[in-house]
Amino acid sequence: MFSEIYRRPRIGILLALAFLILSTPLLSSARAIELSGQKLMAIFPTARKFVERDVVLTAGQIVSIEKELGTKLQSEDLKPIFYILLDDKNEPMGLVLGSKIKGPNGVIEGAVGLNMRGKVVKVDIYEHKETAAIVGTEFLKQFVGMGIDDTFKIGADIIAVEGHDAASNAVALMPKKTLVMSYALFHKREPKSEIEKVPEPERPAEDIPEDEELPEAEDLKALMALMIDDYFVVVDYFDEKENKEKAVEASKRLAKYAKNISNFEPPKNADQTDEYIYLQDKFSETLLQFAEKLEQEGISDGTREQWDAIVTLIDQAHLRFSEEEIDLDAY
Repeated sequence: MFSEIYRRPRIGILLALAFLILSTPLLSSARAIELSGQKLMAIFPTARKFVERDVVLTAGQIVSIEKELGTKLQSEDLKPIFYILLDDKNEPMGLVLGSKIKGPNGVIEGAVGLNMRGKVVKVDIYEHKETAAIVGTEFLKQFVGMGIDDTFKIGADIIAVEGHDAASNAVALMPKKTLVMSYALFHKREPKSEIEKVPEPERPAEDIPEDEELPEAEDLKALMALMIDDYFVVVDYFDEKENKEKAVEASKRLAKYAKNISNFEPPKNADQTDEYIYLQDKFSETLLQFAEKLEQEGISDGTREQWDAIVTLIDQAHLRFSEEEIDLDAY
């Protein structure tokens, strides 16, 4: 796939080069589960605001998620809404996902919160037709602190509500599904058998190297133009397998440039300020992580996958925040 990307004409890279959007079109008529601010604040009481992230699962993601869960996703799961909770400094605290699970007596509806370390913060149940004990503190608090590598199995990780194993199993599927879906969409990890720990927290923005002064840009388009040369340094490295050091430095510069994107108003959806800023910070962090892995491994399956994902996200991002393309031949 890389050879196909890198050998095509260098035109048509979108103005939204640095906008991180995780969505690919897939038909589904079911509505995603929406949560009120009151429900979100009940999970993250110290949050000051939240950002909605509408996601559409790809066919590949659906297969992967269902395989790990050992069950089929519901139709509303195919277009989930993730809520990113932000603190008073506009820093992400974690995410919340609403969920519906089939219990023995009907649908169980609730939501699960995860912190930035990928650990369960809280499981809330809103509607159900099961015993009242499944919404009790003693049962639900067992999930707090659990992560992607926990089994969520009754009798192993979880003590069931006495006499209600099926309902307990249904509730346990909620945090497991939230973790599996969030990792499939927002985290890159090796197969479960090859890792032993939950990923470390994301690197803070201030860790981006500050030893190099970068040119200032007057507007967003000028900033994109500054980024183009470094973008193609990385492209050429994968294509020609030469100049690793230059590719690493170019990646680090791209990460620094990306931090400045939110200083300019986007051409489209300019009213979505919180989402816009959050996406730019996320993109910058992703580029920095890529640069670090590139420095350690050079061209590998891991770095190819990371860069391939970045290129794909660039192509998708213009649907949200841009209105035109940049013709690279003009630069």
